[in-house]
Amino acid sequence: MITMTRTVRYFALLSAFGATALFQTATAQFEVGDKVLGLSVGIGGNYSAGSAYSSQTPALGLTYEQGVSDLGPGVLGIGGYVGYKSLSAQTDYVFGATRYSYDWTWNYLILGVRGAWHYNDWHSNDKLDTYGGVMLSYNSVTFKDNTNYPANYPKYTYSSASGVGFTGFLGARYWFSEQFGAQAELGYGIAVLNLGVSYRL
Repeated sequence: MITMTRTVRYFALLSAFGATALFQTATAQFEVGDKVLGLSVGIGGNYSAGSAYSSQTPALGLTYEQGVSDLGPGVLGIGGYVGYKSLSAQTDYVFGATRYSYDWTWNYLILGVRGAWHYNDWHSNDKLDTYGGVMLSYNSVTFKDNTNYPANYPKYTYSSASGVGFTGFLGARYWFSEQFGAQAELGYGIAVLNLGVSYRL
């Protein structure tokens, strides 16, 4: 009786451990129902306003994604994207007796809707989530001229580069725990390469 009881207990413990391991494996990557927030800092980018910048802020990106359905051997995730970056140019201007400094600022705000396909059958790492997708976005560009011009001198005018864009991206997340991970994406949002952290809600 004692032996049988111990066997049942051991079996129950092993079953619980196996179920936990299976659950962790399933949720460590990306599954239907998962909700993930991402915060990233980006480098690189294709900006059409101006040609030279004296200073710039980091390119900040915020993503939200939810697993909505199975799609073939992978999972379809739908979500949103918000990106922001500010660039400024200060240039001294000298023409005869006329002397002043240009002071221009461009602000970029990207609002997008994204769809991503998460496919992980090609590797055996339970904590690695790889994906690719597309984004439909609106890039809002605002310009401000803070230059102190001489009297009767016209201000610089800038034709906004705002518009709708359709782009693609490739990404990967590595989960250090069930909730926290690191992420990297190549594509075109507010930057070409985005590195950051992920949080599973």
